[in-house]
Amino acid sequence: MTDPADGLCSDIQAALGALMARQRSGRSQEIVQLDVPIGQLKTLFMLWTAGKPQTMGQIAQALGVGLGSVTGLVDGLVERDLVRRDEDPADRRQKLARLTPQAQARLRRMERERSVVATRLLRRMPLDDLRALRQGLVALATAAGASVPDRSRTHRSPEIKEL
Repeated sequence: MTDPADGLCSDIQAALGALMARQRSGRSQEIVQLDVPIGQLKTLFMLWTAGKPQTMGQIAQALGVGLGSVTGLVDGLVERDLVRRDEDPADRRQKLARLTPQAQARLRRMERERSVVATRLLRRMPLDDLRALRQGLVALATAAGASVPDRSRTHRSPEIKEL
């Protein structure tokens, strides 16, 4: 006897795959313009999501690579003026990698662009489907151990009207 959740999980994964494949064609021009190898791009996003400077060891652990690899990745980003290396004030033997203002501005533009695209897509959906999607994604985030604030009560768009 098959668990009904198996079919639902398969359908959800297929829908996510189709959505990602469709969105790939509209990749951010910012990513293309950065013109950095994928390892450096991962390093940029890791520093962005960390929200604070990271040691080479923290970067290596987050990316699942060795310290030697991180040195090369960070060197390339320093050459492109996307990352700066500073001494760690807590331990002068350590170096901290931090995003430059230029990198932060580019990543903020990419984030805004992604948000605009996602909002346009979501606004094509009926209100009931939006509510169901929110409920499902909040449940998925909760299952992953994340907490999601409920902004729908405080941030209402005038274009979405309650029925």
